[in-house]
Amino acid sequence: MSIALNLIRLLSPRVQSPALCSCHVLNYRNYADKPKTPSSSKHLVTQNEEKIRVRRARPTDVPRVMRFVKEHARITWPNLTPDSSHNLILGDFVARTLAQGHSMLAEQQESKRTWGTIRGLALSTSVCPWDATLLEKSARCVRCVKSKQLMLFTAHCLRAPGLHDKYNVHTVMQVVLMIPPDSPKSAEIALMLAKNTLQRGRDTGFPLVRFDVTSESITKALSSLNLQKEWEFFYEVQPDAIKECVRETLKEDKSGVQSSEAKNHIVVYTAFPLRK
Repeated sequence: MSIALNLIRLLSPRVQSPALCSCHVLNYRNYADKPKTPSSSKHLVTQNEEKIRVRRARPTDVPRVMRFVKEHARITWPNLTPDSSHNLILGDFVARTLAQGHSMLAEQQESKRTWGTIRGLALSTSVCPWDATLLEKSARCVRCVKSKQLMLFTAHCLRAPGLHDKYNVHTVMQVVLMIPPDSPKSAEIALMLAKNTLQRGRDTGFPLVRFDVTSESITKALSSLNLQKEWEFFYEVQPDAIKECVRETLKEDKSGVQSSEAKNHIVVYTAFPLRK
């Protein structure tokens, strides 16, 4: 009889005491309800409590990024992009750049939408010494005048600073920042994109990162990073060529007040992500 009772006790499920069960549940809830603190370098909260997140662009982001680039291309390359929204040259450049996996995306988080709204973009690509020559050769086969000008202009900007020979490096990460000037917190977004891009260059082993800037507002936003200014180019776009010009710093208008005149220009800054 005792053997049968022992078998029944072994086979029957063990019931924990109420005190032990409640303690276990309370500990689990405390752990699950603990909020995760967001990283300050990855998130930004605007005045309207809109959270901006910076992350690497994924292959699924290609259509959205292409739409964003075509909408704001004239801000980044003034008077150098075609009027048509179906620009094959620009689309090919964006697709090839995103395929390398170095580009950063700043998007506004919205709970009611699957995809966030793109607020800024850092197009980052690896540049070798012979890329300028390849662009010039490819431009000869392009009939569109604007597209050819954009390719030749890009080739000139890649070759002019001579960064590969100056710093004796084979690959350079070229970064083109695209932030709409009328966007809220555009300076903070530009700084977040630049910091995350530098971290990406550090993680992937790029010895040199170059930022191509065409906006004064972005230049001011990046001033806290202590970047090194390498080259500055002022230009005028003509029907058959791109003419280099000198910036007119002061100009007197009809009222007798002197004001500054900003021409189309590009400034190249560099940073060394591997240096401490």
